[in-house]
Amino acid sequence: MPDKYFEIGDTAILVHHRGDTTLPGSAPTMCKGQTVLFLHDAGANGNSFSAVMDELADSHSPISLDFPGHGRSGSLDSLSSITAFAEHAEALMLGWEVPSLVIVGEGLGAAVGLELAQRGHLEVSCLICIGAVGVTVDLADEIAELESITAGKARRNFNTSGYAPDPDESVLREAFAQWVKTDPRATLGARRAQHAWNESVELKGLSTPTVVVVGEHADPSSVAASESLAQTLSNSTVEVLAGAGIHGPIEQPEAFASLISRSAEEMTRS
Repeated sequence: MPDKYFEIGDTAILVHHRGDTTLPGSAPTMCKGQTVLFLHDAGANGNSFSAVMDELADSHSPISLDFPGHGRSGSLDSLSSITAFAEHAEALMLGWEVPSLVIVGEGLGAAVGLELAQRGHLEVSCLICIGAVGVTVDLADEIAELESITAGKARRNFNTSGYAPDPDESVLREAFAQWVKTDPRATLGARRAQHAWNESVELKGLSTPTVVVVGEHADPSSVAASESLAQTLSNSTVEVLAGAGIHGPIEQPEAFASLISRSAEEMTRS
């Protein structure tokens, strides 16, 4: 898919988009429908949404990015706070003169999306959260495991949990191909940032229209965290994504793209 780099501060950030290629340093062409900004989870990258972006490309203008330390963006380390992640996304988007954004965030990316909506520097018309999201998500075990891995005390293993029963091998291959691109030190830093945000954020005053997406086969703790997030927000709905666990963008890209398009159209009309 079309990629191009932008400099944010002293870090090169890779942006994935659809449509025509533009000159270096110029924003991608975003003239179709809604501009949809995808924000990936810790340890992932913007290519996690590749198939969903393909589905949306005929009617909307989808873009994603690799956060610092993730995928093919610069830096060996993650940003240290959700505020810093949000500021990074703002630095990228504010100069592009996009009238409004639909933000789709997965896991860590959902926290960044919520932070962006709260800050109000970007016009967020609709927010869609998927994956293990919300302030009640327990990250302690994952952080402890990553600390052991980065200290050389444990082996790094690809986590095959969280998918619908009997996932297609191509789904796992694609997930592995994206997972392996990010150093576990960056994943650890991102999860620590997410954990700190979970402990301090207050979302009750957020009125941005929000769809919390729950996979049909998500584990009970993920479902509970997503439902708790929806109950906290003043303008939210819960949608079930059939045939998916917590990795909907890779497991069910066509259905997820349809949900995004429908939600964006409904909420931007209201």
